[in-house]
Amino acid sequence: MAKALFLTGILCAFQHVEAQSTKQLQKAWGLADQQAQLLYKELQLLKKSDSSLVSPRTLSSDNELVAVKRGDWTSGFFPGVLWYLYEKSGKQKWRDLASETTRSIEAEQFNGKTHDMGFKIYCSVGNGYRLTANPQYREVLVQAANTLATRFNPTVGCIRSWDHNSHRWDFPVIIDNMLNLELLFEATKLTGDSTYYHIAVSHANTTLKNHFRPDYSTYHVIDYNPKTGAVQHKNTHQGLSDESTWSRGEAWALYGYTMCYRETGDPKYLQQAEKVAQWLFAHPNMPKDLIPYWDFDAPNIPNEPRDVSAATVIASGLLELSTYSNQGKDYRAKAQTILANLIDNYMSPPNKSKGFILLHSTGSKPSNTEVDKPLSYADYYFLEALHRQEDLQSGKVQSDLVQKNPAGQLIYFPDAQGNVIPDFSHVGYHQGDQKLPNVPVVITVKPSVNGDDQQIIQQAIDAVSAKPLDKNGYRGAILLKKGLYNIPGSLEIHASGVVMRGEGDAIGQTLLKATGQHQRSLLKISGTGSYSVDQARKQFVKNGYGPVGAKYVLIDHAKERTVGEQVLLSYEMNDAWIEALRMNQIEKREGTKQWTAREYKLNFERTILAIKGDSVFFDNPLVMAIDPRYGKVAVIPYTFDGRISEVGIENIRFESDFVNDEDENHGWIAIDMDKIANGWVRNITTRYFGYAAVSLGAFAKQITVMKSRCLDGKSQITGGRRYSFNNDGQLNLFKELYTTEGRHDYVTGARTLGPNVFSLSSAERTHADIGPHHRWAVGTLYDQIVTDGEINVQDRGNWGSGHGWAGVTQVLWNCTVKSVAVQQPWASGQNFAIGVKGEKVAGRLKNRNAGYWENQNRIMSIGSLYEQQLKDRLK
Repeated sequence: MAKALFLTGILCAFQHVEAQSTKQLQKAWGLADQQAQLLYKELQLLKKSDSSLVSPRTLSSDNELVAVKRGDWTSGFFPGVLWYLYEKSGKQKWRDLASETTRSIEAEQFNGKTHDMGFKIYCSVGNGYRLTANPQYREVLVQAANTLATRFNPTVGCIRSWDHNSHRWDFPVIIDNMLNLELLFEATKLTGDSTYYHIAVSHANTTLKNHFRPDYSTYHVIDYNPKTGAVQHKNTHQGLSDESTWSRGEAWALYGYTMCYRETGDPKYLQQAEKVAQWLFAHPNMPKDLIPYWDFDAPNIPNEPRDVSAATVIASGLLELSTYSNQGKDYRAKAQTILANLIDNYMSPPNKSKGFILLHSTGSKPSNTEVDKPLSYADYYFLEALHRQEDLQSGKVQSDLVQKNPAGQLIYFPDAQGNVIPDFSHVGYHQGDQKLPNVPVVITVKPSVNGDDQQIIQQAIDAVSAKPLDKNGYRGAILLKKGLYNIPGSLEIHASGVVMRGEGDAIGQTLLKATGQHQRSLLKISGTGSYSVDQARKQFVKNGYGPVGAKYVLIDHAKERTVGEQVLLSYEMNDAWIEALRMNQIEKREGTKQWTAREYKLNFERTILAIKGDSVFFDNPLVMAIDPRYGKVAVIPYTFDGRISEVGIENIRFESDFVNDEDENHGWIAIDMDKIANGWVRNITTRYFGYAAVSLGAFAKQITVMKSRCLDGKSQITGGRRYSFNNDGQLNLFKELYTTEGRHDYVTGARTLGPNVFSLSSAERTHADIGPHHRWAVGTLYDQIVTDGEINVQDRGNWGSGHGWAGVTQVLWNCTVKSVAVQQPWASGQNFAIGVKGEKVAGRLKNRNAGYWENQNRIMSIGSLYEQQLKDRLK
């Protein structure tokens, strides 16, 4: 089921083979859609006479539908089929039917009399959770795992299978039980409790030791002494004899150990799966079409029933195994052969077989039941294999944390504490809710002939600044005609609604040149003052954990707040936090400063969107968890009257004079912005500046910087230089940028509070790393950044004056790098490397925990996380 975890390669085949495969896949999916509708209708007819029937299983000897109650081990497969059809089609009707049939068996989560919890609950509820992120399904999965764990005997090291036949077995364990372990692995991921994981590993290890013969064929049933753990009997129940090899049992082994390797990374499980595969395809009784007989030792082969269900399990398992093994090409080819033959020769005619998809399975030949009949689990693993085949052909993978559902919308999967990847879409100009404007020109300026360009432009700025604001908050645009404008000092904008526009940023178009030999910003854009906070109305958040991604907090007297009110979500960190991060233990060198709690009052700017009871909802999510152990969090109303807005710079080229490549006395920052909200920079090129093309100060908020370049910085290559696009502010968007010869090309500073986004940008000929630079940046998305250098999110230790932990909730999504280090802070959250292409390195300081890594060097099905989040929100 866990497709997102196993996709690592692209199916290698000739184009005509792929085309044929695609045609076959379309045929199979078309029939599955048609048959599932029929099967559901037939099930409803049976339920009229017995409402306790929940799921179809097979056909009777006279080819009537046989349905089962929720306690039957097969009850979860038909809901799983419906979930797979929803996944394939995105159609709401399949989701509705899948939800309905899943709901009818959810109570099995409490049934401790069966080991088949994985088959029943994971194939139904598990798929439902994977495709919807429904929190109710999460609860069911955890409870089901708890129930299954009660059947574990630590002395034996296994989960007991059946309770029946107690006269024959004391503690039977069947090879089928390997597939129920996936539920336990999932429960550990959902809860953070490793108990489930250790039970699953113990069961897998004990089964590996006792269920296999020296040639890697399998016994069906091993009977243990529950008091000593000793093996008492090795038997069969559905195979020909105790020493024969039951085909579906061998299939369960292949699938189960492949899954265990995925979940643990233990190479012995991979080796076991490979040995089982080798046994299967080397056996002389494996038919040429690779659809096995019911038992490899059946006496009348080739006149013995086939078991299509075993073939589907083998095909699905092989497709996953192919992504881990160096024999992957061969495994894929064999899986394709199985699927091709199933599609061409074993599918039901349309509208026949009561709606089952595949024919010719064998349930239990020894008891002469379900022989040469359709079976619900054959259909389930068939559709799973079809999905795996298609995903391998696409070469794309999904994240386990955030992914598209079948309807094309993002769904988020929380960790054990409820943290999710936050929504980064509410950033930039008006949080992405408005497009950048085209403000009318009110003054046109041409280059001067007497060298007073700076004075002329500044006069134009002042003149526009004196105009009244229109209804949209604009005063007007200044158009700088083509040509060279020499700027020996700085231009300044201190009023809202002023736009400076050139006629293009290419060579020969509008050029502002920083002349002279002193460091400064060529263009300064800034309001005045700071926050004015209303301490009298300060309210502390109620004690309790607040997960990353949440968009609300709980406070007493929430009715005292107002919708639309601007507030600071103020984290007042304590000494325990410093201690937990070990930032009072930074290795000392000259100039090193240990962190102190008083320096870490983190004021996240938010707007109240709604108030419901004690819950106050914000425009942007928490990007740092609220943890009462590490301080208090307050909601404080504020105003910022001196902050300006609606200022834009566009279509201009900026250059600086310089003496040599290491010149320190020349233009330093092209565009310097602070104390401004809802501004923009677009279509600008800068060249030869010592520090930055665009630098946003701590009070710059909701700024969009896009389609711009920072080229060929001139300075010493050392600290404090070449921060090409620098962000110290909040809720800012940097998009579609390009840099050369920078050090920290896309970078945040100390206590830079998010969400903030760098997206769809590249850097070449870099001299240092991209990423959070020092002292706890919070909530930054690095989205499809491409660099020939490094991106690092790490403990920087005593670099600088004690940089320490650079940040938390730093998400690297689908980036391409030379190398990357992503570490997890000792406390207060996680950092993420998802779909990163490049070398994974440990980082500067060893003995740090790695951050969350997933899908390294793979192709993500979601290219830009920011763009997808924005698209979803604006629908």
